[in-house]
Amino acid sequence: MTRPAISPRHIALILAGGSFLAAAVPAVHADETAAPAPLALNAARLNIAPLRLELDAGKSSATLMLTNTSERAVPVQARLFAWSQDGGEDQFAPSSALTISPSIIAIPAGASQIVRLIRVGAASPGEKRFRLAIDQLPDPTLAQAGQAEARIRFTVPVFFDRDKAAPANLNWRLTADRVEAVNTGGSTARIISMEVKTAAGKAVSVQRNSLRYVQGNSTIAWPVTDGCSLGPVNITAQVDGQTANVQATPTCG
Repeated sequence: MTRPAISPRHIALILAGGSFLAAAVPAVHADETAAPAPLALNAARLNIAPLRLELDAGKSSATLMLTNTSERAVPVQARLFAWSQDGGEDQFAPSSALTISPSIIAIPAGASQIVRLIRVGAASPGEKRFRLAIDQLPDPTLAQAGQAEARIRFTVPVFFDRDKAAPANLNWRLTADRVEAVNTGGSTARIISMEVKTAAGKAVSVQRNSLRYVQGNSTIAWPVTDGCSLGPVNITAQVDGQTANVQATPTCG
């Protein structure tokens, strides 16, 4: 099977949740669900487990289970991308830090496939971050003139050597137009279910309020309107499975 050519722009769109197919749907970030769950697109259904991979310093490999619960074979491709953050935005680049076997496979109807991930090189201090992209490949038997096939895409977070990194340490700030989480630690923090309220208890509308990650020594932001007029705000969020209750004071001049 020939590996399809994909440009850097397409890589970013795939991993950020977009698509370069005219009729395709957004990618599924596999860790957004509490358990593996099937998605049905053109009768293709694929389960994935686990939803997150971690290789501590003493671990050289990990496995991923892909299960095809549809009634036809599903061809898939697995690729690894280095994951960084710049200006609060995710950045991705192809990576060879893991050997993926098999990287391209057609999973028969009702069957499961183990994908083995093997570390290349020795462990080193500091957390390393990646995204493993699982793409459903085009099925020539479903091709129709003038139509693009909607296909499943999962992206799974992969972390190396978190046990060799300092814990996450979040500081929260409120500016004129955004709420910021500043991670001065060394480990990535996972943030969901964030609520922002004024001191009087009024809810503040926050944009991009979904699952977010803030990597070590990085900052992410949630846009707000007229932040300087809000005064100190109270923030409640789930950070790595723990409830955080913090206060952020406006940093306006």
